[in-house]
Amino acid sequence: MVGNQLVLVRNESKDIKGEVRIYGHIRDKVSGEYLIGANIFQHDNVRGTTTNESGNYSFKIEKQRHRIHFSYLGYKSEIFDIYTLRDSMINIALQPDGLLNEIVIMDDLIEEEHEQTANQQNLHIDKIRSSNHLGGEADLFRYLGTQPGISTAAEGIGGLNVRGGSADQNLVLLDDVPVYNTGHALGIFSVFNSNAIKSISLYKGGIPARYAGRLSSVIDVHTRDGNFKKLSGDLSLSTIAFNGTLEGPIIKDRGSFLISYRRTFMDIWIKEFTKYQNKEKNKVGSSNYFFSDLNAKVNFRLDSKTRVLLQALSSKDDYSSFSAAKPEELRDENSTALNWGNSLYSLRLQRQWGKSLFSRTVLYQTGYNFESFRNKIFESRITTNKDLIFDASLYESEIKETGLKHDFDWMLSHNHRIKAGVNYQDRIFNPLAIKVSENDFTSLLKDPSINVLKSLKARPLIKGQELNIFVEDNIGLGDGVSVNAGINYSIVKSNSSNKYDAIQPRLALLADGEHLHFKVGMARMQQYMHLLSNNGLGLPSDVWLPSSNILEPQKSWIFNSSFGYRLNSGWRVGADVYYKSFDNISSYKEGGQLDISLGTDWETEIPVGKGYAYGLETYVEKVFGATLFNINYTYSVSDRIFADLNNGNQFPFNLNRNHSVKLSFTYRISQFSEFLVNWSYQSGNFYSKPINVTFGQTDRPVVIFPRKTMLHSSHTTDWM
Repeated sequence: MVGNQLVLVRNESKDIKGEVRIYGHIRDKVSGEYLIGANIFQHDNVRGTTTNESGNYSFKIEKQRHRIHFSYLGYKSEIFDIYTLRDSMINIALQPDGLLNEIVIMDDLIEEEHEQTANQQNLHIDKIRSSNHLGGEADLFRYLGTQPGISTAAEGIGGLNVRGGSADQNLVLLDDVPVYNTGHALGIFSVFNSNAIKSISLYKGGIPARYAGRLSSVIDVHTRDGNFKKLSGDLSLSTIAFNGTLEGPIIKDRGSFLISYRRTFMDIWIKEFTKYQNKEKNKVGSSNYFFSDLNAKVNFRLDSKTRVLLQALSSKDDYSSFSAAKPEELRDENSTALNWGNSLYSLRLQRQWGKSLFSRTVLYQTGYNFESFRNKIFESRITTNKDLIFDASLYESEIKETGLKHDFDWMLSHNHRIKAGVNYQDRIFNPLAIKVSENDFTSLLKDPSINVLKSLKARPLIKGQELNIFVEDNIGLGDGVSVNAGINYSIVKSNSSNKYDAIQPRLALLADGEHLHFKVGMARMQQYMHLLSNNGLGLPSDVWLPSSNILEPQKSWIFNSSFGYRLNSGWRVGADVYYKSFDNISSYKEGGQLDISLGTDWETEIPVGKGYAYGLETYVEKVFGATLFNINYTYSVSDRIFADLNNGNQFPFNLNRNHSVKLSFTYRISQFSEFLVNWSYQSGNFYSKPINVTFGQTDRPVVIFPRKTMLHSSHTTDWM
């Protein structure tokens, strides 16, 4: 069928046998951007593939006439009738849809995205830009929080907790480079500017072998390369931030650049508002906060088969607060200083070595710095004497990682797609944790500033090297059945001369029919780093630590199984069950202060335990038409067991939400406008309510806690 006509074509190749290969790349017709994860498949869905991270594809077809579909969500599909007797390069340029890209009206659901063997979600950036805004700012992590199996520490803030795991157990990649802290404003916003993002893939289970180093999930973010055709840009002003992007060609159709910058201006009114608040309380002082991020990228095509990309990311958060009684009164001061940020630099070389073999080499350096200082000072008067009482703490965490990645993508045939590679990381950790009171200051000044605390103890310098070697094969078994099987071998060495290694098998199976699909996955994961966090908002005491001869690597097993059913009317229903087990996970100790400094045995003071998580995720959604609808329900359980915590008894992970219902409704009003509602209902966080208080040897109160109980449920609604 061509349009509404039936076309009869004489088969001139009935005596010709064998296969030929079609290959090439798929780009945006307007900007020249290479499209990642675009679909290429035969009309009967017998064979097909997707473009890789460089926008390239390759697969074999039989020597006869074929109708090949080229599609990508948010773009107008292209259909070509192909008849070739030899290997052929076919480069495709897809036209962006002129309507709101998240509203896709199609008569034939054959154009929908194909299922992947892994438990993978490909998130289109236009859906993120148009949904779940806060203060006018679209955000990736707020959108992820609307997905089943994902929760946050509080209502929309804090790191993401995926299927019972903690925030540090998520591997977050920006163009193949790890990002250690993803949050602005205590996690309300992410460091990823939505104007610079091209594609996002989320893995919650069945994680492929090419990903390693974390226990729970993978969030793989790719940024735009910049417009190859013309100079363009945009400016936006929300209620909290200024945002600007500039992009264009360096050499038309051969080189491009993109610069994106965002800065909040909340500090203007926060300072004045907090100054007024303190004045009303008969105090002096104010608070201040701002965040900013800069993303820059340069892209060159050296020839038809080679590309070089340079990238830089810098993000910064700065918070300070000071309040004090007036000079004529007894001294009563509270001061806080928090600052943290990321830095990332990378050089990427992409090369095509033939019709089906592609390589990628990445040299990078990524880092994260965090500093938290708090001090509370007040005077007490007994008769004519004045006693100065204070409580000060300083947490510092610095991590710097230099890495080299090299991998191959071999599109051998429509039945085999092999990926293999090696990753090397060299890491330097520089942690510090100090807490002091007036009882600790006998010979020092009784006014502990941040510089005084830094002079008390030296920060340990810890080094470690990690090597990962992986191979995986996506195998088509026929009749819609495919398997992704792989193995990852990792080895790590720290400056304590201790070595750890692990063999991490991965397996994911997909049985995909015309309407019904079924998936099952298994993954062994190992993480050679620990994050000591208060497990609430992620601040103010996040300290990254490496594995050592005392602090062993974290380990997990992940099992998941799911099914889904697609209706021709554009409706989908499905369910997913999962189970996870954790070993060697760490936490802060109860009732004491962990002193991380040079010369102390701080590693022996860190509680180490195990845990498990299991749950059920269900969803119903309408994915085509002018009205889009999604509702999902998650039931989850996540428990922890530490010999040194809670008297060794099992207790619930305090960021777990037992029940969660999330709903999203979108209606297209016109070609250029839409109406959106997001609503969520979640069980409350777990907490422990104090039941008594006693006094220790220092006459300071010691709070006594029982076992954990549960908060009331909560719900939120967003109207846009």
